[in-house]
Amino acid sequence: MGQKINFRKMAKLSAELLKEKKGRGIIILDVRKISDFTDYLVIASGTSDTHIKTLFSEVEENLPILLYKKEIKNKTKWAVLDYGGFVVHIMHSDSRKFYNIESNWGMAKKVIVKPRSARKRTRRKTERIRELEN
Repeated sequence: MGQKINFRKMAKLSAELLKEKKGRGIIILDVRKISDFTDYLVIASGTSDTHIKTLFSEVEENLPILLYKKEIKNKTKWAVLDYGGFVVHIMHSDSRKFYNIESNWGMAKKVIVKPRSARKRTRRKTERIRELEN
């Protein structure tokens, strides 16, 4: 039988990846008690179309689980990565203010993300490279 995925841990990892690429206003909302389609929402802002695409690619390429669905366009103001148990929203700052999706989830609890040390980041990247080489 397959291994159970820790979606909280994966949501935190996605937030860390976004932070490494200068994502802004990164939050994780625990919506398990108020949502029937996902457990966590990760929300971040990018400063331009290119920045949003960079953030999107960073998460898509570095999370060690399969992506269920993604949505991104050439001129994007909002990109989405859906992993089932958590969904990553990457939005242009103006779109984020306009849609204000955080307020739609006002009853959700915020998840605290502690920054990883530089040593852990380096070790994790080294481990990923070794996995790819094998």
